[in-house]
Amino acid sequence: MSDAPGLGALIAALDERGVEYLITGSVAARAHGAPDVEPADVDIIPATDSTNLERLAAALDALGAEMKPERGEWRIDATGEREWVEDGRLRQPRPLDPVDAATFDHAFESPQGRLDVVPEAAGRYENLRPRAARLNVDGIARWVASPTDVLAGMTKPRRPKDAPRVRHLRQLASAAGGRAGVGFVGFRTSRFDAMVALFRDRIGLDVIREAPGATWFRLGSDAELHVYADSDPDHAFFTTGPVIGLRVSDVDATRAALEADGLRMLTDVERTDTAAWCHVEAPDGTVLEIIGPSGG
Repeated sequence: MSDAPGLGALIAALDERGVEYLITGSVAARAHGAPDVEPADVDIIPATDSTNLERLAAALDALGAEMKPERGEWRIDATGEREWVEDGRLRQPRPLDPVDAATFDHAFESPQGRLDVVPEAAGRYENLRPRAARLNVDGIARWVASPTDVLAGMTKPRRPKDAPRVRHLRQLASAAGGRAGVGFVGFRTSRFDAMVALFRDRIGLDVIREAPGATWFRLGSDAELHVYADSDPDHAFFTTGPVIGLRVSDVDATRAALEADGLRMLTDVERTDTAAWCHVEAPDGTVLEIIGPSGG
């Protein structure tokens, strides 16, 4: 960050006042080793308890930070991504309120540079902090969001210069995802609304997609929890309780080995650009999923 004067001073002001936060955005991408990254601002995810937001307000005041009116707003597109939409309507910023984290969701201009505060849009601090890493930022080890969470916080529209960092972060996330573990948990239930409320309102999972009869939640660094209504025809084979998606390094090779062992495959391999998965009946009849990098 030595070639971006002032950004170090922004972070130092937060540290001096004991603000709890994670670094995300371009500064985080650079800390993770992404190429061709020249940070023009600092993006942070603060803890949203009122005490911490009071500290953040004090740091912003000390920096002489200002909120300017905006002519757009954040919207969620059909894929669940957060997109900035300019509509020409002037919006005045709300006064900062430590009991309302949404009032801190803003780009703050200061003599030292710009500080973007994203309290919840990229994920909540308490959920992201366990998988964050201490990385070198401006010569000091600071908490930086995981590659998967940095990617999840990237908004649309993306710029051509974002492509190298996106590729790098995806490679890091894929390498981490190749380890054994749980990549998916799925429920098919007759109590759809109650189950969604449980995971959203009581457990506090972040919703990443909603559709009639289906709600998807972020679970851990790169896993998801899906809730389907019992009217959903695509998951009628979820008959043995919650379906666990076990992460493997090669879905096609694992599927071939399972078939050779005589296990019954319930679905073909499905793919996106970054993931592949299919479903299998375990020896005791339990429905399982195997999930891993796309490979296709």
